[in-house]
Amino acid sequence: MTWITVKSVTYPRQSSKVIAKVKAGVRPLEKILIRRIPVNLLVFEVGHFWIEFLHEDESEIDEVMKNSRERGLKEKDLVDNDENPLQSSSKANGFRESYGWYPVGMPFQPINIFNDKSIISSDGILNGDHTQRRKADKNKKVTELTHTENRKAGRKSNHNEYSSRAFDPHQNGRFHPNKIKFTTHPYVLPSDTRTDEEIFNDIRAFAQKFEDEWSWTNDSYKETNCHTLLFLLLANCNLADPDCIGLKQDRHFIRYKKSLDNLPENTTEKNIIRKILIKKLSDISKKAKSE
Repeated sequence: MTWITVKSVTYPRQSSKVIAKVKAGVRPLEKILIRRIPVNLLVFEVGHFWIEFLHEDESEIDEVMKNSRERGLKEKDLVDNDENPLQSSSKANGFRESYGWYPVGMPFQPINIFNDKSIISSDGILNGDHTQRRKADKNKKVTELTHTENRKAGRKSNHNEYSSRAFDPHQNGRFHPNKIKFTTHPYVLPSDTRTDEEIFNDIRAFAQKFEDEWSWTNDSYKETNCHTLLFLLLANCNLADPDCIGLKQDRHFIRYKKSLDNLPENTTEKNIIRKILIKKLSDISKKAKSE
């Protein structure tokens, strides 16, 4: 079997863990980054998984944002009293297009123990783009209008008040590389002839239509969170992950798949579909590797 060796773009001390030998013809998507900060309860790190697109024009700044920054405006100055944006962006303004899944509010709900729901759950929202999370940013009166700031809320729509593209609030992680434990590229199999832009559009379409709660049940089939969105997105868009899933480096995926493989008999259609998709992601990630 002919193969080539691919080294992932990742934090240096993790790089030896994510080197995959992939089959010839398997193509890395170098303009797409899979970002992983795994849960680490020992240090109270809740973690986050998301996906980013690399655009050559992401550093371009439009006149509206340039003017807002020169005037020293803050987060709170970009919306009216009803939280409606006061400006629209025509350029990326430094914000990197990205997608991830977030809880709307405080996810700890002990009362759920009485109604057969997860104790750690909330309504879910793409990129954390919800009024509750926006208010947390708005109340930080010193928050600058830059892409390097920490934010509770990203934006799920294009041409928002910050950027021409949707963005996950963790998109600023590239300025804090020590926090991102794994960064890899997805791959497509040799028979896949889609262009990068076509794949971008497939990812956008899936992310924008995704709807569910946000919940965490220690990687069981019952949960839906940023891990779930990433796994389902990769599977739906026929993207392999040989550098992490293929090498069994993602313990969240391993445990989630194991739980889905042991679904109860009276499970829901949603769980059955997810089981099929997660198996698909596992299979294509293994298939991308050399034997």
